[in-house]
Amino acid sequence: MNPAYVLAELTRRPARTMAGLLSVAVGVALFITLLAYANAYRQAARFPLTEIGANIVAQRQGTVPKAFQGVVLPHSTAPIHRHEIETIQTLPGVQALAEAIFFWDFEHDGFLVGLGLDPSTAVGPGRLRAGLRAGRFLEAGDRGVAVADASYAAQKHLGVGDAVTIAGEPIRLVGIVDTSRAGPVANANLYVSLTDARAFASAAPNVRAVFDVRPDDADILFVRTDPSHAPSVSEQIRQVLGSKAIMTTPRSFEEVLGATFDLIDRFGLLVGLAGVMIAMAGLLRAVAAGLWERRRDIGLMRAVGWRRRDVVTQLAGETLVLTGLGELAGLALAGVVTWGLRFSQVTIPVPWELTPTPHFLPGGAMQAAVTVPLQVRISPNVAVTSLAVGLLGGILVSLWVARRAANIKSAEVWRSE
Repeated sequence: MNPAYVLAELTRRPARTMAGLLSVAVGVALFITLLAYANAYRQAARFPLTEIGANIVAQRQGTVPKAFQGVVLPHSTAPIHRHEIETIQTLPGVQALAEAIFFWDFEHDGFLVGLGLDPSTAVGPGRLRAGLRAGRFLEAGDRGVAVADASYAAQKHLGVGDAVTIAGEPIRLVGIVDTSRAGPVANANLYVSLTDARAFASAAPNVRAVFDVRPDDADILFVRTDPSHAPSVSEQIRQVLGSKAIMTTPRSFEEVLGATFDLIDRFGLLVGLAGVMIAMAGLLRAVAAGLWERRRDIGLMRAVGWRRRDVVTQLAGETLVLTGLGELAGLALAGVVTWGLRFSQVTIPVPWELTPTPHFLPGGAMQAAVTVPLQVRISPNVAVTSLAVGLLGGILVSLWVARRAANIKSAEVWRSE
């Protein structure tokens, strides 16, 4: 292959060169951008659970209380007994587990959402410690104290040291936390020790009326697993909890992101490959169109002694160089597009069962959501794959065009001149 000849052909036929280069660039950019966009959505869907250090939230579907008075369990939760918790803890792939008691409290002076937690755990709502705004957080062994959500405290004009009532008992506020720091999963108005929450639930008449509640139960489990084991662990937890198990995983959030993400997630690779194929078709059209213009040049090559193999090598080299330049341009274009997409955000609705509020309250049940910036990045694997696919297409196009060109006979060309 003669590099000087390749350079001359690419620079002296700018229309053909630009047509082929743009075809490849757009196809490669489409392939890379679609996969980067789908991956960014997937990462965004993991955000709500990542904020609490878990990748599985397990609970059991409960039942509607007979009366909404005092402490009740939301009907998206039911007691999970100690032997079930211990079985889940021993499942292969489970790295950490945090227990919690989520409850509603209907008092004569209002309604509140409570959550009992173990402040010593590294997963689950214990991570709220990072959002402390005033006072202190719950500590191991605490009884009769609570930490309030900042929004709830502002609404009720509460401060550190004030008294609140849960299940008819006075509770002293020792801190205020910004729950938005730990995402919208299992948000509550007041956070108490797991020991206190268990006592409230096991003693509540309207809980005991519908559940076999025990003093060491939980009703929500936050589980951190090895990501590679997460699907199998989720299925095993489902089997432990039975047919009423409610399993929340990153996939649960992906499912509520809408049809657009579902389309990109399921068919992004196919659409990207289709884009590359269309790009190769554009390259083929541009190169094939230029081939007719060069019939005389090719005939002259053959007349002065160029062998068929020499013509194939030269023309294939030109096409591959054009393909390579187009891929680099496509990679740069994808970089610009993905950079621009980083300024966009996606709002992820949180399933009601993770932040349950009564439907019959004024305004109905609250729909929690989290807004996450899209972290669109081009992964090296996607970039290499796209370049490899584009190069393969360029090789096929170059060989097909070069072989057609090599079959041009000098006598036929000069006869038509």
